[in-house]
Amino acid sequence: MAERRHEYAPAGTLPGLLQRGRGLGARMAAEDPSSAAELVYGCIRWEWRWDRRADARDLYLARLLRDLELPLGPVTAMRAAGGAPGERAARVLDLLERGGPAGRAEAAGPAVAAGPAVAAGPAPDHGAPPQDAPPDVPALIAELEQRWVDRSWCGPVHLARRLARSGPRAAGAASLLRRFWLWTPHSSERPGYLEALAAIGSAGLADAYTESLWDCEPGARLSGIEHAPERPEVGARLVVLRDDPMEETAVREAAAVRLARGRAG
Repeated sequence: MAERRHEYAPAGTLPGLLQRGRGLGARMAAEDPSSAAELVYGCIRWEWRWDRRADARDLYLARLLRDLELPLGPVTAMRAAGGAPGERAARVLDLLERGGPAGRAEAAGPAVAAGPAVAAGPAPDHGAPPQDAPPDVPALIAELEQRWVDRSWCGPVHLARRLARSGPRAAGAASLLRRFWLWTPHSSERPGYLEALAAIGSAGLADAYTESLWDCEPGARLSGIEHAPERPEVGARLVVLRDDPMEETAVREAAAVRLARGRAG
């Protein structure tokens, strides 16, 4: 019963960012790997996802272990101990084994009957409303505001997508949508909030798209690949996404296309 943990740290803190799988968390952790180590191990030891069917974490955590050059001993110990933490540790270590000789050498250890990898995809429809009626923008914004007040995290992305259909007419929802993007514990819904912000013409998305290149969700990384501005850090990250053997095929291919397009230009 204690396996699923809801008490997320605030979204502006490193623990809260890592628990949510935010790209900014990965970038901040890289600034001081030794201080971030226990937080990363904790994200494997305890289940932070609200929806195991949709919210991605395994690749995000594997990359943190690899990029921060953290010792794998605590993770192999979790795998050996079994249970749900052991299954999570086994999935992460399996990704590292596919990531190169260094990962394979350190990840060797006793095997577990690991569960299937979590499939990337949209969160299940939590009573999504019909889409045939024209959006009532003020009513949708009011409902989204109430969801924020209630901290009702399951499904506000459907409201965001309905608002997105109105384009700039829904610009008044920008601050709400940004709050949900920053704070939601449902990482699988985060790309939807970003798409809605773009559809209504919200300003200041360059940093959000750049951060998304480090996000746990493949949909967010794809958005970042498509829309992140031309910056040295973006170019360097695109190379990582293209060449990383742990990365999903669609993301690697999209990064390759964007890099080739830049060279052609």
